[in-house]
Amino acid sequence: MTVSSGANQAAGAEVPLQDLEIPCGRRSWVEIDVGALRRNAARFVARMPAGGRFIPAVKKNGYGHGVLTVMRVLKDFPEFAVAAVSEFDEALALRAEFDGPILCFAVLTGEALCEAVEAGIILTVTNLDEAAEADRAAAEVGRPAAAHFKLDTGMGRIGRLPDEALPQMPAILALERLRIEGLYTHLANGWADPEGARRQWTRLREFQHLAGLEAVPCHIGGSDALVLGTIASPNVWLRTGIVLYGDHPGVAGLEPVMTFKSHVVYRRSVPAGTTISYGMTFTTGRPTELAVIGAGYGNGYPRALSGRGEVLLGGVRRPILGRVCMDQFMVDVTDGPSVAVGDEAVLFGKQGQAILPAAELAEKAGTISYEMFCLAGQLNKRYEV
Repeated sequence: MTVSSGANQAAGAEVPLQDLEIPCGRRSWVEIDVGALRRNAARFVARMPAGGRFIPAVKKNGYGHGVLTVMRVLKDFPEFAVAAVSEFDEALALRAEFDGPILCFAVLTGEALCEAVEAGIILTVTNLDEAAEADRAAAEVGRPAAAHFKLDTGMGRIGRLPDEALPQMPAILALERLRIEGLYTHLANGWADPEGARRQWTRLREFQHLAGLEAVPCHIGGSDALVLGTIASPNVWLRTGIVLYGDHPGVAGLEPVMTFKSHVVYRRSVPAGTTISYGMTFTTGRPTELAVIGAGYGNGYPRALSGRGEVLLGGVRRPILGRVCMDQFMVDVTDGPSVAVGDEAVLFGKQGQAILPAAELAEKAGTISYEMFCLAGQLNKRYEV
């Protein structure tokens, strides 16, 4: 079992597990179940339309799971098409370890654009000015540039609307050194609004036809809705992220890939009437057994879970009492099996047969599991299990 070093996560530095065990002072960490990742990807692929290929979203260090860990698993699927990242630095860091196709979602300019072309990164362009700049960068570097064209079909973010983009396409396609190798958009509310997703997909395909891009693949974000039958076009490329990492309400059998762990760092008994944590927001109503957990919002555990979150101790859910501190919080262990200093605490993920879903806690915290994965995975050491 190995871990990607927090000091060099993008490069995936490996550190022996024994160097990071609790006796060495490790207060919190995450474990990445590569087998679960592989099985989740297989479930995704099984739902794809015939002839489809997938583009894994591995931005933000694979949603905190470790981009190299994720890519070691996904690159071996025959259906794998392109790895997608959001930023220039992410693209270059991945290129240092991965020689397959990489798409950068960000529109690059200047020196970063030239470096990306030289490294063989697939660019994103959204209009003629950006495409022409990429063409000039390709001339400066001395090699052709590849790009995917991003269209706004309803997200209101990166890209131009079809009526604005279409008149520019002949000039874009005539550029000598820039090849448009893909066309894509992003769903605004795919899972919750299947009809809206279908409308966005229809706009993309209509644009593809009118722009003369039938020979290049289309791909669309929020692809979970597509896999679940919202859109079933053959030979479609699908971008996916959260399904791979084990969190989607409509896909049965997904497994948590990330488990966020800490341990009990202190134990005490307190009488009824004891106030707990900052602000004294909780007062014990009975003699209470407390366990102090060695993690807090400084480790990526949301402060919004103060007084409403739970952890797994010995496979049993234990409630948080009072406010979450920067590097610790208190839980009630009065009931259930006894708890001792050093016992493993699961903040989300799995412990034995028990599962505490990140999505469940995220809802209580008023956020989404994506944020919890990114924070926990990038603020703590990662182990592959």
